Amino acid sequence: MFTLSRRQFAKTAASAALLSTAGLFGNRRAVATEAITSVEWGGKYLEVIKTLAAKQSDVDINWQIHAGGAMVIMSKIKATWPNAGIDLLTGWDPSFQMIAAEGWAEPVTLEKVPNLADVPQKLLIKDAAGNIVNIPRAVGSAFWVYREDTTPFQITKVEDFLDPRLKGKICWSVPSLGSNLNMVMLALHKGGDEKNLEPAWDFMKELARSGNIGRVANSDQDVTTSISTGETSIIFATSYASIDLSRNFKLKYLNKMNAASGFRTFVYHEGWSVLKGGNTKAAFKFANFVLSPENDAYFAQQSGSGLPANVKSKIAAEMAPFMLTNEDMERSVYIPDWSYLSTQSSAWMQRWEQEIVPLL
Repeated sequence: MFTLSRRQFAKTAASAALLSTAGLFGNRRAVATEAITSVEWGGKYLEVIKTLAAKQSDVDINWQIHAGGAMVIMSKIKATWPNAGIDLLTGWDPSFQMIAAEGWAEPVTLEKVPNLADVPQKLLIKDAAGNIVNIPRAVGSAFWVYREDTTPFQITKVEDFLDPRLKGKICWSVPSLGSNLNMVMLALHKGGDEKNLEPAWDFMKELARSGNIGRVANSDQDVTTSISTGETSIIFATSYASIDLSRNFKLKYLNKMNAASGFRTFVYHEGWSVLKGGNTKAAFKFANFVLSPENDAYFAQQSGSGLPANVKSKIAAEMAPFMLTNEDMERSVYIPDWSYLSTQSSAWMQRWEQEIVPLL
């Protein structure tokens, strides 16, 4: 669901700054006073962050690239700890949770990263001692959406999914798509959670029997095609998929609903951890620079990574409905155990095929 660009891991050496004789006469190039090593995503992410880095001269950066997923580098850090040789490490929810458990992160404070004051507090991950371990920079979300022109009534609660007027109008994603968050939502509404889906399976069986599921989606394309063609009217989708659809259809986003309605928004983010033992002061300085409203907006938009984490960032009008304040986060958002979800896909798919498919 959260797809990040990666390239082959390549270790580079920091380059020495050279001052030409001409520089002594007023043509001096700005030279960074501090240097850090940062592990970054490849592709567009690296291009954009390098562009931002070029706008400052306080910190020089030795760039390294993730090899594969965000968790791959964790084993390398564990094997070399406490001499990982990394100051600033990009990751997302599961990797930050592991960093917190391992105690690798230099605690993040508002004194070190003042712009963190403008990031929703619910995005912050803490270790056992209560220290913040992550610095969010881009946020994505997933929630229920429906077309107002083809949905016969206003949907206000999860139980509306059983209404006979929605015959064939719901597109439901299989458990292997989108981390099974639609089922996690049902579980939360019925007294469970991602580690107790039994209430969700019970509701799912009732929904399958109702005939209201008109399409079972096996891919993101299935989801968007189904609602675009009018085959179905109600989907579970990400903010970026919703933006694309909104350019052609009038949509209702159920992303800021009260939790009592049963509808929840799932938020995931990417950003940094500053690892202990290195040049932590310079790492925090650069992270805070990127997290400014203007720079964070530029990073999020140009990299395609999601919405800026800084709520003061200016964004395009079409993205405004997906920006979540602290109040929105408290009212509507649930952040699951992403690491646990990744281990359950096969088991959930098997149960889906055995218990739900025969009822559709």
